[in-house]
Amino acid sequence: MTATVRLHMAMCVLLVCNAACSAAEGKATMAVKITRADDTIVMDNGIVSVSINRKTTAFTARAGKKEFITAGRLCDKAVDSSTCTVDDKFGKGKGVDLVSSDGLISRFRLYEGQGLIFIQTDPRNATKQPLIVNKTTPVSITVALGKAPSAIKTLGSDGLFGGDRQRTLHAFLAAADPASRAGLVAGWLTHRRASGVVTIKPDAGALLIEGRSEYGKLLLKRGTSAEGELFAVGYFPDALDGLEAFADAIARANGIKLPPVPSGYCTWYSRPHGGASDEKAMAQLAAFCKKELTKFGFGVLQIDDKWQVAGRDFTTHRPNGPYRSGMKPTADRIRAAGMRAGIWYIPFGWDPKRPAFKDHQDWFVKRAGSDKLYSVHWAGTCLDMTNPAAREFLAGCVSRMSKEWGYKYFKIDGLWTGLAAKITYPSPAYREDNLGDAVFHDPTKTNVEAYRSGLALVRKAAGKDVYILGCNIAQNMRTLGASFGRVDGMRVGRDIGANWGSIIPCMQMGSRLYFLHGRVWHNDPDCLMLRKPLTLDQARAWASWISISGQLNMVSEWLPGLPAERLDILKRSMPNHGLCGRPVDLFESPNPRVWKLTAQKPTRRDVVGLFNWNAKAPADISVDLPTLRLPRSASGKYVGFDYWADEFVAPFRRKLTAKLAPGSCRVIALRAVEDRPVLVSTSRHITQGVVDVQAEAWAAASNTLSGTSRLVAGDPYELRIFAPGHTAVSAEAAAGSGALATKVSQKGPNVRVKVTGTAGGQTKWKVIFKRGLR
Repeated sequence: MTATVRLHMAMCVLLVCNAACSAAEGKATMAVKITRADDTIVMDNGIVSVSINRKTTAFTARAGKKEFITAGRLCDKAVDSSTCTVDDKFGKGKGVDLVSSDGLISRFRLYEGQGLIFIQTDPRNATKQPLIVNKTTPVSITVALGKAPSAIKTLGSDGLFGGDRQRTLHAFLAAADPASRAGLVAGWLTHRRASGVVTIKPDAGALLIEGRSEYGKLLLKRGTSAEGELFAVGYFPDALDGLEAFADAIARANGIKLPPVPSGYCTWYSRPHGGASDEKAMAQLAAFCKKELTKFGFGVLQIDDKWQVAGRDFTTHRPNGPYRSGMKPTADRIRAAGMRAGIWYIPFGWDPKRPAFKDHQDWFVKRAGSDKLYSVHWAGTCLDMTNPAAREFLAGCVSRMSKEWGYKYFKIDGLWTGLAAKITYPSPAYREDNLGDAVFHDPTKTNVEAYRSGLALVRKAAGKDVYILGCNIAQNMRTLGASFGRVDGMRVGRDIGANWGSIIPCMQMGSRLYFLHGRVWHNDPDCLMLRKPLTLDQARAWASWISISGQLNMVSEWLPGLPAERLDILKRSMPNHGLCGRPVDLFESPNPRVWKLTAQKPTRRDVVGLFNWNAKAPADISVDLPTLRLPRSASGKYVGFDYWADEFVAPFRRKLTAKLAPGSCRVIALRAVEDRPVLVSTSRHITQGVVDVQAEAWAAASNTLSGTSRLVAGDPYELRIFAPGHTAVSAEAAAGSGALATKVSQKGPNVRVKVTGTAGGQTKWKVIFKRGLR
């Protein structure tokens, strides 16, 4: 018996909001209150209130005075209800449990200081025979955002569209008013057994949203249930806050803790040493990077496809290939040069005709209705991750690469082979992929369970010291949610190249999924490209976007051969600051042109990137200051520094405006204008102080601006200071080796202090001023 429609469900609805959102609005956290009136139970935490009919289980929800869920529908009527106190990974709160006639429970939870709605559904087989579950739709809500669907923009992994377009989306969706950014975020926090999708369509002037779990084949014995997935939905005055709250909830639900984000090099697109490169070139590259780049934060050299013994056989290296001495000597050279060695492979896609599988055809997934092995385009034949023998084989290969050869950065490709589903590359749009047409060794496991257990095996066999980059969701978007909590990074961009047209799609996906970066994993938009035919403006723009967004920075150029001005772009883009920049106009354009990075410590710094993605026409960009959410300025003015133009931006009010050439950017550090000198920018990095300034202080009694910065050996360093009503008298800088040379120049209130002769490391500096301009 197979079910493709709604089943009886055990449901859990948890109402949670981002605590940071309430703090930003100045609302104090209050205890959850529960009140009863006839058949209605109301839960309220001061941010969100939920009204539940304890008999029908229908519910509505408000955020402040805004009723955003006008009709929430659960599957079962209730015959009993109770309240409880909760304290779990989402925080402290209270709840209401509703019991249906067949014993299933719907659990509502509201937590202190929080406001997303979580819905957990447990599919149940209430029949007297085994049941195979294909799809379920456990949650359906009608949402009112105060405008017609045609005036709303909806965002998913497949792009930005009007709310009057019916869509099915992988993992999540957001719907917002582009003018105010107010809107709703909904999606799946977990994908342990099922692949979660979200459907949205206009419905009588509102939006009808359904959360659907697609299992492929979930086998339930009679009278049993299976733990379902967590679905979340919430309304936010700023939907960007909602997306970030959603990602934070994914991290909590999956116990995610990320390592530091690496930066480095991938061989694949490099010229002339592309593909896997070779041992001679990698030795040359390692020596070059040790001398020129590691001091800037460059830390990985990763070998890509074509090192392996055969196209889909990763048991060893190709004897007559690029690494004739074996893979270990190159890893040793990279490590000796102070970097981490990286390697590419496909863990779940192999060639069953290779000698290793001569007597082990049973290690592969089969196709339903035949004895054929489950092969997929390009990536190979799917290794069955529910087969203990196949798992032991893969664990041995992974352990060899990591523990014997010494590779500590894994780029694992062809991930959809672990799902045993067909390729859908390069389109990120949802479409039928015959999920469930695979036969696993263990028939009780779904496609997603098999895939996640395979990723867990790779992690365990590799060791905790290995950084794991997934590659890539574009091959089949079901790997987006199914990979939550299983990888450190995920390539979200499709294949790139040294041309503007291939950069744009990578930027688009990195923008749509920006909120996952640094919370769920490190987004990899694919490689930093710098060489011609990209113009210098285009190379700077792509490096600046990567730098401001904070996403993974892996360059793929033959670095010893790069012109000095393009190699300098790489130096200014590393290391990664470990923060998450946000696209301010995400709901206005499929190609967001305004990005903002904020660092809170040690002194708040705000950097705005303005991008013209049109390679043929100039662009005028104007940004209202309130949308940038800058710190309050007592003067009402802000001053900036334009990094690539190397010039101050004069104090301004209300709007930040810029004229951009085709395919170019402007990166502007902003500070509120005060009646004293402030450090606006530094020369070290595109983010102008975010990665290097460790302290900044003003001493009014001595008219001294001082600070601490981390410098790079041999790299001249410049402080850019705005000093209205002050004149710089002198400057000093000192590191562990002693005093450093400084040079002060001033034009009006704009002060520059250049520091030279540094041996690198922590450097203390101070600039002494006197009141009054020359």
